[in-house]
Amino acid sequence: MGFKSIMGKELTRVFKDKKLIFSMFILPVVVMVGMFMLIFALVSNMSNNIEKHKSAVYVQNAPERFTEILGAGEDMSVTYIGASENTEFIKENIKNGDTDILVVFPEDFTKLVSDEKAAIPQVKTFYNPSEDNSTEARGRVMGYLEGYRQTLIADKFGSVEAAVIFTVDSDNEGSQVFDNDKAAGKMLGMFLPYFITMMIFAGAMGLGVDAIAGEKERGTLASLLLTPVSRMEIVMGKMAALGLLSIMSALVYILGMLVAIPLGVNQMGGESMMSELSISFTPVQIAQLIILILGIVLMYVALIGLVSVIAKSIKEAQTYIMPVYMIVIIAGMVSMYTSDTSSFTSYAIPLINSSVAFKGIFTREITVPQFAAAAIVTYAVAFALIALTAKAFKSEKIMFNA
Repeated sequence: MGFKSIMGKELTRVFKDKKLIFSMFILPVVVMVGMFMLIFALVSNMSNNIEKHKSAVYVQNAPERFTEILGAGEDMSVTYIGASENTEFIKENIKNGDTDILVVFPEDFTKLVSDEKAAIPQVKTFYNPSEDNSTEARGRVMGYLEGYRQTLIADKFGSVEAAVIFTVDSDNEGSQVFDNDKAAGKMLGMFLPYFITMMIFAGAMGLGVDAIAGEKERGTLASLLLTPVSRMEIVMGKMAALGLLSIMSALVYILGMLVAIPLGVNQMGGESMMSELSISFTPVQIAQLIILILGIVLMYVALIGLVSVIAKSIKEAQTYIMPVYMIVIIAGMVSMYTSDTSSFTSYAIPLINSSVAFKGIFTREITVPQFAAAAIVTYAVAFALIALTAKAFKSEKIMFNA
């Protein structure tokens, strides 16, 4: 009976506070949608600016035919220079971002191309890979150079096809062979594990600190300890309430992401990309996700609860928890920068194992032993932390700051 009372007390405290309801269940969706829309808008705006930019191009020793090809394009502002002109100032401007690219043809390029005994001439380009406009300019120039090369081949052999030995996928529409579910899983596995772990911890952090350290600071926890309710029931009641609220908070964040990402991609004109991938989960995947999420919630709530019990005030608890939060963020990022989910060791390391397991679940590559290892380690750590929290609750020195 004490367990239910403590749990009900914590839930009532949250759901009766309009500010907490707004900050937990409404604000996250608004922030998430706004954040993703802003990110996609900025990326789209940057791409549009690059596409609209008129590339500043210098060409040295330009053959006449090549100047004709460049003249047909309207995406570049071209300056032609002779063989005797110094190009060092142009390279310096490229480095500074004032000029996009320099193209240098060998002297007597036309003669070298027509002379079968001469060495194959090399056209050199100089650009700045750290500048988006310069990189885009090089791509444009390479396209014009390829067109010029095709023209010279046609002049030499009568047609371009006469010089082609073989082609690659010229009419192979089925070149891309992939599993739709796995491809969608890889897309989700890039960022969703990171957000899930981070959001669960963030949701539990604010509530857990106030529910324990806050009550210690206000003196209400000391009064609660003097009631007939056992300290184990107090611990478990608070943990259960915090766990439930953390799951709800995480689900709200995930819902916000699922709403924001399609809107953002559509804003960038990526409707076709979204339509190519359909996201679906098998019953086994759903069961694995539920088991793992419950274990992570239990572990994070227990960890935050232990820190809050040890701390004497909310400020002290937040000081202790922030380094732990940074570790959780770093562990969550592991899934974003690794494609290998086969290493069994990764599933045995607390915090890291959950991110790797989530990615394996989404890509459908996780094996039963790997999932079992991740789940067992997560629940073992969670129960160990709960035991430590319960032991701390029994310590008069810790609970009453003696």
